[in-house]
Amino acid sequence: MLLFLMPFTVSAANSLDNVNQKVSDRFEADVVKLAAIMEELRRRKGITETRVAFGGVDTQIKSADYSITSAAEAVAYQRAQKFSSQNQLKNSLLGLRNKILKAKGEVIKALDE
Repeated sequence: MLLFLMPFTVSAANSLDNVNQKVSDRFEADVVKLAAIMEELRRRKGITETRVAFGGVDTQIKSADYSITSAAEAVAYQRAQKFSSQNQLKNSLLGLRNKILKAKGEVIKALDE
């Protein structure tokens, strides 16, 4: 009996997509935690709603909410992207990381207020 072994290959695009999805999952979990912290902070302060309008924000809580929303939108956008190189993926993930770190900083400021 002859047995032919076909090499198992994973395309680079598929591998990059898997990495992108796994890192996006992790970043999404971080954004969810930040949102939960802000929800608790708003509850404790009796704030039922925050709105961000054109022209900026006037409180640390609104600023944190805005940054969290921006980070959540960036995670959703990241998931939809298809990357053709590791460098392209890395640069995009670094930009996303920076948005999440900014949101974290805004949450810390809101907690210290």
